[in-house]
Amino acid sequence: MKKIIIILTFLVFTACHKEPKVTYTVINGKIASKGEVNKLILTNNDRDFKYEIALLEDGSFQDSLTIEPGLYTLSAGHRKSIDIVFFRGDDLFITFDADNLDTSLRFEGKGSDENNLLQAINKKIKEWNQQKPETCLFGEKDFKSTLIEKKEELLTLLNDSMQLNPAFKNFRERHINYWYIYSLSRYQGEHRYYAKTPEFTVSDDFLSETKHIDYGIDNDYRASVYYYRLVNDKHWEKTDSLVKAGASSSSVARLESANGFKSEYIRNALLYRSILGILALDNIFKPSYDTYIKLSTNQEHKNMVTEKYQEVKVLEKGNPSPGFIDYENYSGGFTSLDQLKGKYVYIDVWATWCGPCKAEMPFLKEVEKKYHENDNIEFVSISVDSKKEYDKWKTMIKEKELIGIQLIADNAFKSDFIRLYQIIGIPQFILIDPDGNIVNRSAPRPSSPRLIELFNELGI
Repeated sequence: MKKIIIILTFLVFTACHKEPKVTYTVINGKIASKGEVNKLILTNNDRDFKYEIALLEDGSFQDSLTIEPGLYTLSAGHRKSIDIVFFRGDDLFITFDADNLDTSLRFEGKGSDENNLLQAINKKIKEWNQQKPETCLFGEKDFKSTLIEKKEELLTLLNDSMQLNPAFKNFRERHINYWYIYSLSRYQGEHRYYAKTPEFTVSDDFLSETKHIDYGIDNDYRASVYYYRLVNDKHWEKTDSLVKAGASSSSVARLESANGFKSEYIRNALLYRSILGILALDNIFKPSYDTYIKLSTNQEHKNMVTEKYQEVKVLEKGNPSPGFIDYENYSGGFTSLDQLKGKYVYIDVWATWCGPCKAEMPFLKEVEKKYHENDNIEFVSISVDSKKEYDKWKTMIKEKELIGIQLIADNAFKSDFIRLYQIIGIPQFILIDPDGNIVNRSAPRPSSPRLIELFNELGI
């Protein structure tokens, strides 16, 4: 009897002292050469989530994460980011030098095995992707067999690693397979480009693996960049089908095709990305906005889209264009938009540091020469270079013999004209009519045949 009482007492004691279930992850570490960066940011693939971790002056940090475990991107300023994975109960210590991220990254503590393997797999995928100019010259059979070898190499690396979190292992297997399928899906276009064979077409069974993809896995959409890309490619494929079937516009078709995905999360994510792109670049967007509001079930997204729509609806075709006043003219003096009324105005917003902007320069010069004696249009280039780049602006105009009206904005991207046009990326081309109204806030580039077609349609 005494023995029974002792056993019962022990069981009660151990039951009362059962370890509580861990509901958080500890993440800490130190970053060298952090510069002016004062926080780390965790985001997922779709950028619909952001979590900030404060950095102390010495670059150290510590936080207990109660957010959903999984794979995230950890960023320390512009172009300095790593993939990171964590699960409940992990206790990760991370160190790296922001100036030498690739060679200095270190993981220690519980969860480090998964993260070190994650970096190793990512490195091998990156190395393979960098070989595309050579590998995409292979015939399709050789390319596919080589790709299968690479996939098996990655899976062996994963399976040979001991004591991995089962959820991590399962996800990385799927991620590796998504990378393999995505690489197959890009082969035709890349082979055409690198082999200079624009008519090349893969055989009917080359993409047989794509037929078995489930496009409704929320977690993979958040965490695997290759699954994310495959879903978005499928979205464009559905959009093209609706356009060919006679959709009212490509923008509305883009929204309606997103509605065909079975996952509510993915459907709302595609709708959200689509409408933001439409509001940023389209010329007429009320029909798209109305379609979006009807289809989306994410109220937070809908609120943000409505706010954005209220900001940009003044930029629809036919509305008065925002103006600029007294921008410095390279040829001397100052120029305002009102001085150009009575003519069409084709505006190129650019900067000396912008590669795509410079790529358009030869095409723009050709268009300007074509219309040199045409009194119906003026060509205006507005630089958004900062004050410290002022001399570089003048030098580039001289060295590249740029023509047209060359102006520099009064406060770079913060200039009223740039801000009111909601310009966040360059080059951007704008066409304004003789009355000062918007024809197209995102006009065709000089390199596009569509630009001359548009000029002809307008009778310029």
